[in-house]
Amino acid sequence: MHVLIVDDQFSDLLRLEDILEESPLDVVVTTSLSGELALTQLTGTTAPDLILLDYHLPGITGLAVVGAVRQQSQLDCVPIVVRSGSTDPRDAAASLAAGAQEYLSKPFGFGEQRKQLLNILNRWHAEE
Repeated sequence: MHVLIVDDQFSDLLRLEDILEESPLDVVVTTSLSGELALTQLTGTTAPDLILLDYHLPGITGLAVVGAVRQQSQLDCVPIVVRSGSTDPRDAAASLAAGAQEYLSKPFGFGEQRKQLLNILNRWHAEE
């Protein structure tokens, strides 16, 4: 399973990558520190099986990334899980309206993040 993680916080990228690579599933992780870089990585490559996307990115926002991904026919079926520190229901509604499958508030503790990510991974792996 190939997962693309997009987050502008390098420490968050490393933490998420570590969690996913330690999962019992065979996971290949690609990371990106910006929406622009993520869109470049997605052009002309094999589509990932899942995109974990930070909502609040500088430059091209997570919401704009969702919209851009959904406009590409080779990527329109890739599940996108938007993660954010925001609990504002308008952010969640906007993400889902743009084409994300899920919107999750980022938990603060490592154990909570691990549990959340493994649940996401197992759920989307089962639906492949």
